[in-house]
Amino acid sequence: MLETIRKFIRYLLKKRTEFKDLNKKDALLAKAVLDIHRKRTHSSFVQIPLFSIQQIHVIDRENAIAETQKRIQILQAARHELMQDKIFTRERLASYLPSVSGIKVVKQPDNQYIAYEGNGRLVALQSVFSATDQIYVEVEEYHFKNPQKILRRMNRVRRLNGLT
Repeated sequence: MLETIRKFIRYLLKKRTEFKDLNKKDALLAKAVLDIHRKRTHSSFVQIPLFSIQQIHVIDRENAIAETQKRIQILQAARHELMQDKIFTRERLASYLPSVSGIKVVKQPDNQYIAYEGNGRLVALQSVFSATDQIYVEVEEYHFKNPQKILRRMNRVRRLNGLT
């Protein structure tokens, strides 16, 4: 237990330069993500249309903008090759846009999805491809007995980010 606390303190000390940029929408996003992990019944991997996915937050911090621009350049350079298959499996996506985790989503009743993880990759993909390209992406979908509360919170984060 003590070692876990020490690790957490070291983590916080490394992140202290980012704390000044945190605001209400970040706190609400953190609460939503915590609830997603606490209340999920299970998750599954599904292939869904790229343009059925909505981002939960904007990409507005300097380092995130720079990383997204790099990803856009990578995708643009390989666009012709990537259009051949039109499906980004988790493995294929990670080979072009490596990250710690995959794109994680929660499904809305209208068959649209909100990505709570992987928003920079999502923005890059949606910048390079269009809806008419009919690209599919393999994502991790989180399931709940009653997703309404989670979706309300996620949509509140989207509103605070000017996305609705």
